[in-house]
Amino acid sequence: MFDKYFLELLSVNACLEMRDNLNNSGKSLELKNLLFTASKDEKKSLGQELNVLRSQIQAACDKRILEIQTELEKDNYINFDPSFYSQKYLNPNGSLHPITEITQEIVSIFKNMGFDIADGPLVVEQKYNFTDLNMPDYHPARAMQDTFYLQEKDQIQENYVLRTQTTALDIPYGNNHKPPFKMICPGKVFRNENIDNTHDIMFHQIECLLVDRNVSLAQLKSLIEDFYRQFFGKTDLQVRLRPSYFPFTVPSMEVDISNPFKGIKGNRLEHQDWIEAGGSGLVHPTIIKNMGLDPNEWEGLAFGFGIDRMAQLKLGVSGLGQFFNGHLSFLKGTRF
Repeated sequence: MFDKYFLELLSVNACLEMRDNLNNSGKSLELKNLLFTASKDEKKSLGQELNVLRSQIQAACDKRILEIQTELEKDNYINFDPSFYSQKYLNPNGSLHPITEITQEIVSIFKNMGFDIADGPLVVEQKYNFTDLNMPDYHPARAMQDTFYLQEKDQIQENYVLRTQTTALDIPYGNNHKPPFKMICPGKVFRNENIDNTHDIMFHQIECLLVDRNVSLAQLKSLIEDFYRQFFGKTDLQVRLRPSYFPFTVPSMEVDISNPFKGIKGNRLEHQDWIEAGGSGLVHPTIIKNMGLDPNEWEGLAFGFGIDRMAQLKLGVSGLGQFFNGHLSFLKGTRF
């Protein structure tokens, strides 16, 4: 019954937006409002009706998304030309992808600050992605709605996962390097997200890890501030740390930066004072121990953020999907 609302939509994001609109308007909104004043028995009946309505909306949305994806996946065959040779089609104006450019800039800043650059596999054991990072098997992040699990199993018969965070490299790196050390790990991560302007099932993240004796929050704040000032070219940029929770740090803090675009006319952030920019904290003693180190001797700082998010901010890009849709007009226009 809801097919008509999705029929003319041409993108997955448009379908998801329509689904959310239908779930929060019309009959759905009417039923939600009735639930506030309904009796216990009425709530049960209204809840069932609302669930049926949501299921119908989701089914129509899924149907249209499948049609869109099927159309996009069709091969556009080109008649084979036996005289083809690649040099004939070289583009003399070729350039790096915006995400690659931003990643290289970030890496360059950290390299100049003395950080090692580490890399690791995209498919990892749960031990490194969860367990050794203080995330036991009952932790909500290990639920299938958040994580992609593979059928293949490791030596202890746990399913491999697509890494959900570059923090998955912390334990292997710590096990193979003598402290003190400083490293960053930029790379792809995967999460079972609903796709929208700021979320995708694959994105880029960077982990910053420092292990030494007698580290402090002041040192962490100074490090973060130094990085963002260089990245945005703002020597007066300020950093604000807010209490939060991450299983692998204690205390844990969200990182806000003073808006480097404040007052710039036409910028979508021109009226905003602060921008959420990442997560940070002092490395949990359990993590230090799992690196094979003595937590009574060694301590750590951790700091991480989304590279795609930083690219969006610096390049003034509104939607995350623009980086991956392959439109040359966009890719050529994002040079900075």
